[in-house]
Amino acid sequence: MDSSMLTQFAFQFERSAPLFLLIFVGYALSRWFNFSKAASSVLAKFAFNIALPAMLFRLLSNLFTKESHADLRLLIAYFGACIILFFVGRFVASKILKVPPVGAAIFGTGCVFSNNGLLGLPLAIAMLGEVVTPSASAVLSMNALVLWTLVSIAVEFAEQTGKLTLKSFVQTLWSVFKNPLIISIFLGVAWSFTKIKLPYVIDEPLRLVGNSATSLSLIVVGMGLAEYGIGPGFKKSLVLSAIKLFVHPTLIFGIAVLIGLGQVETMTVVFLGCLPVAVNVYLMCRQFKAAENIVANAMVITTVVASFTVPLMVAFLHHYFGV
Repeated sequence: MDSSMLTQFAFQFERSAPLFLLIFVGYALSRWFNFSKAASSVLAKFAFNIALPAMLFRLLSNLFTKESHADLRLLIAYFGACIILFFVGRFVASKILKVPPVGAAIFGTGCVFSNNGLLGLPLAIAMLGEVVTPSASAVLSMNALVLWTLVSIAVEFAEQTGKLTLKSFVQTLWSVFKNPLIISIFLGVAWSFTKIKLPYVIDEPLRLVGNSATSLSLIVVGMGLAEYGIGPGFKKSLVLSAIKLFVHPTLIFGIAVLIGLGQVETMTVVFLGCLPVAVNVYLMCRQFKAAENIVANAMVITTVVASFTVPLMVAFLHHYFGV
């Protein structure tokens, strides 16, 4: 690592440290200051249903007035890497770590399912700038649908229950499109097509509420982590964490370079790829009753380690693109 890369890492680490400190603040509030699970749920509901959608809608509402469109080939780079690595992770879990079939499918999902909502979106905008909003929104709009469908298919094959039907797919689709973040993305893009600037009386409240999104979301992530401790399956969790934080963004970067993706799109998808394991994966564990300890451990490990690897990856991207 040359001196310019080290300087860039130090700069990015300094920029990201306050953001990850907010995660620790959330953890501390729940663990040591008696903030209840009910309080955490209320804050999470506000962040997810109000603050983040307000920020997204406002940023995307002038998308076409700024001519900052995303190259949708970024979906090939991001989800192409996700699909490849899902099967690699599933193979590693099943054949090497001897995880049962359903748990192996969830393990594979944990290798590729980033915390893009509460953590990734506000962190990307804070560290890379508002220019990444269209690209991050494109990934976010497809993320849950693609990965939930993928793991559902894998689990049904593993269980051989025959429950995978058109009805279950439609239910998955509906659950995605009633998501407040997805609704705000589509409404924001739809408004941008009018090329009409939001009236101040609407724009200013959205700005004020949206400004709370980043700090509130990070605190909520920390409060959520306080619910999970380190339990059995730690070594398997380390393997999952290593694949998620190192292999996943590296594979995304390789595909992005291979297809000639632009600087902003490449930086966005690689950044999203190097984020910690999402809480959605733990919800999958609860739903399918498998790999709960492995994923809970990995959520904690990846969040802690990401406080160093995220700024390192951002430093590498800035060095690579010469910015």
